[in-house]
Amino acid sequence: MSSRPSPRLPLVGPVWAAALVATLAGCPLSSSSGGECQLDSDCSGSEVCARDEMCAAASQVRSVTATWTIRGAAAGVASCGTHPDLYISFIGNDSGDTLGYAPVPCKNGQFTVDKLPTRFRQVELGVEGGVSDTRTIDASGTAVLDLRL
Repeated sequence: MSSRPSPRLPLVGPVWAAALVATLAGCPLSSSSGGECQLDSDCSGSEVCARDEMCAAASQVRSVTATWTIRGAAAGVASCGTHPDLYISFIGNDSGDTLGYAPVPCKNGQFTVDKLPTRFRQVELGVEGGVSDTRTIDASGTAVLDLRL
């Protein structure tokens, strides 16, 4: 069994060092406006840690509640049938800007997210690989959906 030397990257002197400094210059060492976070205390000033794990002004987040029925009937074990678990996605203004959760118990008939950034305008609720319903979040932070399971 022979051992091979590990490959090494060539150092190119000042050019490499300048590139590294330029790259790191854009990386903040602490959270600030729009920075990543896990807790409100990770953010600066009056900002909060929104559910997309980014710091945001308190005025730019809201509580949103999605409620649903199944073919017009209250969500429950019987009405959800063979689909006990759903997914829920909050859809932002830009293509691909989504925040999702799964599994979401169908029988609950409600899902609430506090500190959702206001750029999220719609809610999609559905069965993975199956039916779904999408609705706009109204001014009071509510979306009412009806699944056709």
